[in-house]
Amino acid sequence: MSTATAQALQDLATANKLYASATAVLSTSELPAGHAAYFVLATENHASVQSRAQLHAAHALRTSGAHKLDQTSLQIIADLGAEPSVEQLIAAEGHTTMGRTHYRSARAMMHDWLDIPCSTVNDRLVQADCLIGGIDESGAPLPPWLPKLSQQFANPEVDPRLVLATATKLHSVRKDLDDGAAGEAQKSSSNPKPCR
Repeated sequence: MSTATAQALQDLATANKLYASATAVLSTSELPAGHAAYFVLATENHASVQSRAQLHAAHALRTSGAHKLDQTSLQIIADLGAEPSVEQLIAAEGHTTMGRTHYRSARAMMHDWLDIPCSTVNDRLVQADCLIGGIDESGAPLPPWLPKLSQQFANPEVDPRLVLATATKLHSVRKDLDDGAAGEAQKSSSNPKPCR
């Protein structure tokens, strides 16, 4: 599995390099109309794939406990650069610590290490709860809050951006739908959490 995930990460790094290179050429050239139209089509297809990947990446960061990586592991990951080898990626699996960690949570790691705005971090983690699943206080997996919408999100033929927008809207009204203890629990879990 380690080699398979390392290869997939190397593929992502290569894809990023190719995408940046193609964009540099296409944004400076006088494109024929058909090439401009395909540039837009390819870019929107990439954005669709990217939005699905961002949610899965946020979920993976949280469920793996990556915020508990030790300082040495974080430095190895930061030093990988844009063109890591499979061997370097295998070596970057990292080690977590049970003691004091550099980041208090996945939320804090996404905000502080990746400079993702806190509101975006909160949105992604709520969307992951809705469409992929969450984790409880003990780290055990929880099913997605919106199972039918989760099936749509998993369908590669459905634009995930539409599903993400729907999940966000449904989640924002969800706290107002239930009464009693369940409703109060939802209301407290629906409040944006600080990134720390």
